[in-house]
Amino acid sequence: MYKPPYIAVAGRFELQVSVLTGLGAIGNYNQHAVARIVVDGRTYEVPVLTGNSLKHWHAVYLAEIYKSLGGRNLNDLCERGIGSRGYTVDSKLDNLKRASSEIEAIKDLCNDIHGFLIPREENIKRDSLVKTAFAIPVLTESNIENTSKFAVQHNKVVPPQVTRATNNDEKMMPYKQEYATSSSYGFAVRMDLGYILVPMYEQGEVDLKNTSLDEEKKLRAKSSILALFNAITGAGSKQARALPISSLREIVAVVSNMPIPNIVHGAYEDYFESYLDTLKGYVKALNSGTSSGSKESSASSIRVKVMCYGIEKCSDDQSSTVIEVKRYTSLQELLENLVSTTLSAMNQNKSNSPNR
Repeated sequence: MYKPPYIAVAGRFELQVSVLTGLGAIGNYNQHAVARIVVDGRTYEVPVLTGNSLKHWHAVYLAEIYKSLGGRNLNDLCERGIGSRGYTVDSKLDNLKRASSEIEAIKDLCNDIHGFLIPREENIKRDSLVKTAFAIPVLTESNIENTSKFAVQHNKVVPPQVTRATNNDEKMMPYKQEYATSSSYGFAVRMDLGYILVPMYEQGEVDLKNTSLDEEKKLRAKSSILALFNAITGAGSKQARALPISSLREIVAVVSNMPIPNIVHGAYEDYFESYLDTLKGYVKALNSGTSSGSKESSASSIRVKVMCYGIEKCSDDQSSTVIEVKRYTSLQELLENLVSTTLSAMNQNKSNSPNR
């Protein structure tokens, strides 16, 4: 089955003195997650933001925004940013109840958007609607070489009364934390929001008591988009000790009424041009052989809207009959249009989207 709309987002942000993803600790030394990448045949080891870490922060912001907008269908774990899934929507920390079906589980916001797996005899599962790539430095030699990872020493002061109580006369316990700095990091995210509150592996429909299903879908979709912007503008694993210093420099967001190829990662130097070229070829191939005058073709033709900010090579002149390209000088305006386009697409496809 397919359920529009399909959303793809990529871009770049600047990063200064931040912990993207913690790897672990050796004694009093806290390490930063790193990965190996290849640029012009040379291998580099760079600090990264793992896809799992970005997904975690998206879930945290998702629950915050959803509840602030009046959402009520989330359990204690989802609301508190605990990434344990598969529990019913009415579960409390002191009374956790495993869901007996996918339909029951996705009444909860986090189970619905971020998926879950209950490895029991029933093998209940759901794929995540939000898929995130690693955020890595932009793949140019100059940027990679300027990306740095370093440690900063912190001193933990212990009051005398505490040391006396613990029979420990050590007044200060220094530790070192690794940080990363780079002028440009790229990211890529895919969101299949048409599947909100739609079971993937079971027959049937979700019934939310005293809640309109259509309105709940729109609320979850809007919250998912807003949470993504929160995550990419403030990503980091140790925000209590070092709130990330980051700034979103450029972004491209794509909304389609039919499945589209995964977006080119923002770490590639020509990611926007490359993806737009891919989209044009894909759309042309998808629509080839279809009679443009028939009612059937007008209902099944792909329609894609591309929105960009901060990308010099993005221009309204690149639009075609089925791909609309719009460049924004205001991030606020892009975000507003991304939300409205997504909700509009959900309305348009509510009655005529094919099911299974």
